[in-house]
Amino acid sequence: MRVQDLIRLNYCIFAMLMTLVGPAALAQTRAYPDKIRGYKVERTVVEVKSAKNNNGAKTDDSNVDQLITFGTPTLARVTPLGITFEVPIVVAPVTQNGKVDFLVFEDIEINGRSVNISEYHHSFKLPNSAPLTLESPLRIYIYLPGALLAAIDEWTDSKETWPVTGRVYVFGKFKKSLFSFKRCVPVELDLTMRNPLRER
Repeated sequence: MRVQDLIRLNYCIFAMLMTLVGPAALAQTRAYPDKIRGYKVERTVVEVKSAKNNNGAKTDDSNVDQLITFGTPTLARVTPLGITFEVPIVVAPVTQNGKVDFLVFEDIEINGRSVNISEYHHSFKLPNSAPLTLESPLRIYIYLPGALLAAIDEWTDSKETWPVTGRVYVFGKFKKSLFSFKRCVPVELDLTMRNPLRER
């Protein structure tokens, strides 16, 4: 076999493996900086509590990437340039105590469109017994180029749910035994949320 053919074969195998392993495996191998804004980056400092299935048995959902999810969005504003909607932030219960100082969002895409989300500067304590919906929702603006009605109709009729991907950095102080540590926990988002335009 020629060298070029061998390289092409290896590339094809690699591409197939990346399709199979999916974003969860990529999140585990992603390289993060050692520190961000003076907070040491550590994914394992938070452990999400296992959920229970219908039979009362625990399921293995202790994954940091389930720490932050989005609730049901509501449409807040429509302008000739785009739409603004509010999205509740839901925090899963965890096994340890801690207080989150703020959240930073990075590389967020909603329904395939890149969006900028402002930093969330509302501190809160991590829940231990049940999911916590934060009091202040996110306000997300999506720029829709072109004619307003055509763009809105396209998004309204597109899907019942929108895929959401990206990253949330959770900055706070987390307890281990008797000690409290200042840490940044990266959370990889790969979720869906309801399309708020379908009910307008």
